[in-house]
Amino acid sequence: MKKRRLQRLGRLLGLVLAAWLLGMFAVPAFFPLPEGLIRPDSFAPGVTYTDRNGRPLRRLLADDDLRIDDPATLDEIPKSLIEATLAAEDSRFYSHSGIDFFGLARAARDAVIHRRFVSGASTITQQLVKISSPPRSRNLRTKLVEMMTARKLEMSWDKDAILTAYLNRLPYGNQLTGCRAAARGYFGKPLGDLSVAESAFLAGLPNKPTRFNPYRNFDGARERQQYILGRLREEQWISDAQCSAAKTEALRLTESGPVGEFEAPHFIELVRMAEEDGGELSARTTLDLELQHFVEGEIEIQLRALDQLIGGRLSTQAGVVVIENATGEVLALAGSRDFFGSPGGQINGAWTPRSPGSALKPFTYLLALEQGKTAATVLPDVPVEFPTPTGAYRPVNYDRRFRGPVTVRRALANSLNVPAVRMLDAIGGPERLHSTLTKQLGFTGLDPDPNRYGLGLTLGTAEVRLIELTNAYACLARLGEYRPYRLTQQGRIADSTLFDRDACWLIADILSDNLARAEAFGLNSPLRFPFRVAAKTGTSTDYRDNWTVGFTPEYTVGVWVGHFGNTPLQDVSGVSGAGPIFHAVMTELHRHVEPTWYARPENLVEAEIDPALGKRVIEGLLPLPPRHVTREWFRRENLPRPATSEDYDEEGRAKLPAVYAAWLKGRGSEGSNDGLASETKPVDESLRTLRIVSPLSGTVAYLDPDLPGGGSRFPLKVDADDAAEVEWASDTLKVEADPVSGRAWLILKPGTHLVRATDPLSGLVSTSRISVETL
Repeated sequence: MKKRRLQRLGRLLGLVLAAWLLGMFAVPAFFPLPEGLIRPDSFAPGVTYTDRNGRPLRRLLADDDLRIDDPATLDEIPKSLIEATLAAEDSRFYSHSGIDFFGLARAARDAVIHRRFVSGASTITQQLVKISSPPRSRNLRTKLVEMMTARKLEMSWDKDAILTAYLNRLPYGNQLTGCRAAARGYFGKPLGDLSVAESAFLAGLPNKPTRFNPYRNFDGARERQQYILGRLREEQWISDAQCSAAKTEALRLTESGPVGEFEAPHFIELVRMAEEDGGELSARTTLDLELQHFVEGEIEIQLRALDQLIGGRLSTQAGVVVIENATGEVLALAGSRDFFGSPGGQINGAWTPRSPGSALKPFTYLLALEQGKTAATVLPDVPVEFPTPTGAYRPVNYDRRFRGPVTVRRALANSLNVPAVRMLDAIGGPERLHSTLTKQLGFTGLDPDPNRYGLGLTLGTAEVRLIELTNAYACLARLGEYRPYRLTQQGRIADSTLFDRDACWLIADILSDNLARAEAFGLNSPLRFPFRVAAKTGTSTDYRDNWTVGFTPEYTVGVWVGHFGNTPLQDVSGVSGAGPIFHAVMTELHRHVEPTWYARPENLVEAEIDPALGKRVIEGLLPLPPRHVTREWFRRENLPRPATSEDYDEEGRAKLPAVYAAWLKGRGSEGSNDGLASETKPVDESLRTLRIVSPLSGTVAYLDPDLPGGGSRFPLKVDADDAAEVEWASDTLKVEADPVSGRAWLILKPGTHLVRATDPLSGLVSTSRISVETL
């Protein structure tokens, strides 16, 4: 009986031994090693990005956005870093065979005690397999595969080779891969110069690179280092004195993050995004590294001055884009003031959508010029109300003042809001501008529904990307030729003509007119240069975003300044926030390239006009010369009408249309010498317009029994020179009118109805459709 039991025990032990031998030696043989470990070039970066002149910007692994240096040999890696890594990750590395059964038992015991997994048991060999393999779902099957593959690796490589490969592939965070890159990136020194304290610090980062990012959580990384130093002492790899000294050693990280080949990080980020979207891989980019360094330095200089002005501290951010107009190549791109050393510095300000303020106005006026308006077209800068589905929209200017009649040149040069909104309304509303921005100029951050933005679109109610806005201005700089911006020197997309060349020339002429913008910006603003530069500023609501974008025939520069947290900049406008950076960058560009300007198109001629009327002043045609005359450019076939004596009173003062009546009465003593008559002139019948603005066509109104009269009275309004003369009618609804006030109302009932407004003087008719429902 005893002999039989011994035989059974022997057979059982034999089976266990056979199973162990099978699992440890036979089964692993069927698991292939990761390709990343067996390729002879597995340490080589997949691509090294360079600037346009071949200077390195960043090295990346073929499959990961991680920077590595040339692999280190085991002899080059200091003993302190090897021991710190072993203490942190796998102290029994040299005594196990790829699978640490003691570690597995400890992890299982801890899981039972704490009822959750509180410690891992992966060996360095298993971790090497994991970081060298494609991403897998983290489950039991994956764990078993990695264990078997680790055994295969242990049977194929010696321990030193495994450890060397591991240390050269470890991710240390901040896009640093391998111990050599980490030493240079965090401490700016070669591996051999690392102290025990620095080695322990680096050894703690791969455990959770994001959580222990020392530029965001230095205290957490330091706490992890202290733990590893304690582990080194437990393993008796350092003495008590060494441990104490290392724990108190001051650590000096590189001030601006990893050093070396980590240039233009936001630019490389966009290059990688383009490749992921199907673009071709090209190592040589369009960036000019020398110019990039200038831009980054100028951002820091100007923002430090701005921080002092507003009482901030490294919180103000900026983005800058520089485009070479002839090629569309991006020569410089900075997305923040400091990728590692400033709050939110890893946010890309050149790509993150922000409100552009008035920087979209030139495109509204460009469309207007293409539709026959001129730089002398007069717009009423007077209070106005636009009905919208959510209520009345009443635009105001930046200084809350109204200026009466203003020409397109004056309105655009001084960035007046009310005329811009009026112009957008006149040329087709937000749909027209929205279509131009999204379908022609390549803006990708806008909502597909233009009605979300309304007429305020021209004032920046939509958020745009700095690089796309800058490229849109580059289209103006090419006088209407659109070219997609380029980040690499791979391939080229054909140009397309989007806009009229003469209209673009006029926009460039207005934006470069320092005298025209002096009313708002003064004669000596950052927009003034010793050579001609077309420039436009933008300031979003509450001064949250500052913009200056502009161009010469050679270059286009776009600048954004603000806070990534969207806090206001305390009365800092585009010209004072972004303007100084724009001025410095444009000046630097033309320190090396002689600036030029556009030849005047042959089709444009100059004529004298009265800026209050937008009409030509012809010598001898008027009994008295107008109080104010200026000169303006026009297409030959689109010269304005000549002014006649009927346009002036007996003192030579211009008579204005009725839309200015209230403004004329309220201007007071300010208007005594402005050359404008106090009374308005009769409406020019040939210039009459009529448009129903309440109800807007397509309006849905609801009868609400809780409102007075059940909410059945709906106000009727038109946009016309003399609204009191309008006659209202509807075939299906009753119209009530007050002959004293000139106001009128529809009396609603359920159904779909058509309402007509008729101007008896001109015969103009406008219609609008309204649907009425019951709540």
